[in-house]
Amino acid sequence: MKQFILSFLLLVLTTSAFANTSATVMSYNIRCGLCEAPENPHNWKKRKYFVAHLIKIHNPDVIGLQEAELFQVEDLVEMLDDYSWMGVGRDDGRDKGETTAILFRTARFSLQAQQTLWLSQTPLKPSLGWDATYRRTLSIAKLLDAQTKQFLHVFNIHLDNEGETARQEGAKLLLGEIAKLDAASPIAVTGDFNLTAPSATYDIITQVLADAEKTSITPAVGGGKTFNGFGENKEPNNKIDFIFVKKSTKVQSHQVDTTIYNNIYPSDHYPVIANIDTSAAPVDASVSAQ
Repeated sequence: MKQFILSFLLLVLTTSAFANTSATVMSYNIRCGLCEAPENPHNWKKRKYFVAHLIKIHNPDVIGLQEAELFQVEDLVEMLDDYSWMGVGRDDGRDKGETTAILFRTARFSLQAQQTLWLSQTPLKPSLGWDATYRRTLSIAKLLDAQTKQFLHVFNIHLDNEGETARQEGAKLLLGEIAKLDAASPIAVTGDFNLTAPSATYDIITQVLADAEKTSITPAVGGGKTFNGFGENKEPNNKIDFIFVKKSTKVQSHQVDTTIYNNIYPSDHYPVIANIDTSAAPVDASVSAQ
């Protein structure tokens, strides 16, 4: 009996020691599916397979999509077949308009709680905030990691492209939601922030969180451009898509994937991918103070 107990304890300790505490996170603005006419070479039906292929290449554990209409999410989940998702349309809180959908690999994560907030003065209902041009949302998923037995909280956001006040207030709303969590809980923040660094909104966020590109242990690759405008945008260093983590989180790698297929761009944005440590971290004094 003693031998059995010792063997069991050894098995438990060994399994725990080799538990995978890192996760690959992707942020990807896939361009709304109804924005281009059917005959346009950038229409969703012509490029959706390239988006799915890019995702398969990186095999991310978690994906934060922006501009994703519900039929686009359904297309991707059907092609990828090992992901589930959460999210609602920004126009009505159900199925109309773009989403900030969060996808997760069901072999590793299970959804424990979900919420969508509008970036406005009335975040619990579909609404336009401050000086924003469009309704914007923040999706929040509480995921249980089958490997670490810990929760990972994922925040996926799309800030406004015009309203500076809306961007700053939206960032503050994001940080306010993060501050509600246990200070040791691992998080990942993905999004199209419609800003470049440095900027006032970027500074608000990085007072509390770390830009995964800046803290990556291995040098970040892929350059500093994420908006390509289907090849029409030639502006360098226009990175507006980011992954943020707690300042205590270890980031193993960071990449902007600039792959195109036979001169066809999968989206008008490039995806951002980071490998992060998802184990419970020491308390961030900056987060606790919020």
